[in-house]
Amino acid sequence: MHYQDRNITIAFSFIKYGILLFFAVVCLFPALWILISSFKTNQTILASALSLPTTLHWENYVSAMQVTGLPRAFLNSIIVSTLAVVLNAIVALLAAYVLARFKFRLNTALTIMFSLGILVPINSAVVPIKFIMLNLMLDNSLIGLIVLYAALGLPVSILILKSFLLSIPVQLEEAARIDGAGYWKIFFAVIFPLSQSGLVTVMILQFIFCWNEFLFATLLISTETKRTLQIAIKFFIGQFFFDYGGLFAAMVISIIPAIIVFILFQKKVISGLTAGAIKG
Repeated sequence: MHYQDRNITIAFSFIKYGILLFFAVVCLFPALWILISSFKTNQTILASALSLPTTLHWENYVSAMQVTGLPRAFLNSIIVSTLAVVLNAIVALLAAYVLARFKFRLNTALTIMFSLGILVPINSAVVPIKFIMLNLMLDNSLIGLIVLYAALGLPVSILILKSFLLSIPVQLEEAARIDGAGYWKIFFAVIFPLSQSGLVTVMILQFIFCWNEFLFATLLISTETKRTLQIAIKFFIGQFFFDYGGLFAAMVISIIPAIIVFILFQKKVISGLTAGAIKG
């Protein structure tokens, strides 16, 4: 009997790890293929897309940095992503604190509204957003992208931070209030330091979204000097021109910052996402 149970356990382990290995390969294969292709010539890629390069063509990375103004686009993406992340985190933390700690008539309605913001497809708001940006004179500007990205990420950020704040004991705020601290003093001295894990989680998710966003950047930005990294990458392929080696090299360059940021703060992201599961 014990022998049969052991065989069943081993069989389930093989199935479990086999499924995990399958999905790991499915997820990693495109990134690995892009990395390998970034060292190949156009002729090699077109002749055999899955073959390994016989010679490493580092000139693809030189071409990626020179042909389409990638350094400028890289800097624009850093500026837009960083400022959008900071703006999103500040607004989301303030809103989440109000929803988590204050009881008022529209509390539930506002929470439902932010939840609906996650369910509504972003692509369905393309036309309204374009008109809003034109009326606010934020079209074709990095400031417009910063405000838009921060706003688009608010529903997810607010709900994550609200769940995180609900896990913080109310007694800490009550003790600070007894000592004479006001709302702003409590917020900056108690809530903000204790919310760092949740804030890091929100900021990492928002950074990855801003860094990889393509649709609205293409819709709103028309000036070459204001292009973000994702827009610049598409100009490696035109109607009568293509540079697949440079394109894949540019894609590798664009992927590296998001991977580095996530690896550095991986534990914070996991702890922030699971914190609200205990209470709230």
